[in-house]
Amino acid sequence: MNLKQPQLIKVISPRPKNDSTQNLIQSLRRLKNQFGASCLKLSTEDAAMSFEQIRFWTQLAEGILPVMVKIGGPNARNDIKQLLALNVDGLIAPMVESVYGLENFLAAVRDFTNPMQMQRLVKQINIETVTAVEQLDAILASPEAGSLDEITIGCSDLSQSLKKDRMDPVVQSLVRDVVARIKARNIKVSVGGGISPDTIDAILRDIQPHQFNTRVVTFSVQPGQSYRAAVTETLHFELRMLEHDLKKGFISLDEEKYRSRQLSERLAEFLPD
Repeated sequence: MNLKQPQLIKVISPRPKNDSTQNLIQSLRRLKNQFGASCLKLSTEDAAMSFEQIRFWTQLAEGILPVMVKIGGPNARNDIKQLLALNVDGLIAPMVESVYGLENFLAAVRDFTNPMQMQRLVKQINIETVTAVEQLDAILASPEAGSLDEITIGCSDLSQSLKKDRMDPVVQSLVRDVVARIKARNIKVSVGGGISPDTIDAILRDIQPHQFNTRVVTFSVQPGQSYRAAVTETLHFELRMLEHDLKKGFISLDEEKYRSRQLSERLAEFLPD
């Protein structure tokens, strides 16, 4: 089974040493050591992160967690070029809806890497629309699918493309089927989108992916383990990220307020055991 883990083969850069960043480093270590986090996930797409912002978080995570970055689209060539220069561990292509989208993504990555870099770099795609699901068998049958290390099901976007709620039985059934089809091709599969403490364990029992993603943290799934506390801890970490990024000028006050309100609402819905 193609379950390659991101490799941390890089020269570690000096980190800032103020109290704020030290607290963030401690939070990352706690997510990894106590809750089993497997990587930090950043994005120029939905999160619209700047390269300066990604550079900060990539340096902060060095030696703790590998960093995956979701690019702006399958052929976002400037994103690929700039992110490879930042020594990220892997790239995620969103909204891949056809064999051509997959081929386009991997061709663009090859244009900016040598064969050794291409082999080492973790390469993922997102399946997150009805069109992508309809084309999934063709995508998985493509020779280029053998170059993928992981496929993520973007459940929020998929549910929106179906015009149904994220937890609707129709959506859950479709996601379960897609996960099984990807597993049958021996490709690691993860799920993400709208992850909250009160639903995560039921989702994992039902769908059984190899991994799951919050907006910024990925976890490897151990069967039978509860991830309610892990997701709660991660949502608190994301709030601290927003507070930090606002202070650094990476995001606007409006963005910070909007995202913080979303996270706080998810946390408020959670009733601890």
